[in-house]
Amino acid sequence: MTNLIGTHTGRRTFIVNALSMGITPNVVMKWTGHSDYKAMKPYIDIVDSIKASSMTKFDGLI
Repeated sequence: MTNLIGTHTGRRTFIVNALSMGITPNVVMKWTGHSDYKAMKPYIDIVDSIKASSMTKFDGLI
């Protein structure tokens, strides 16, 4: 059985990477065709979660 990566996986990866690099949600929305912030919010939440997780690496330094 072959598992294929769907087009949405690539789209999600592009959006999350763009947001992680600091490109504003409004710009990413224009690129991806999202019409409202509500549709972009799940991707922003992923990036926020990654950032919060990364910050915990400093917990052992204090």
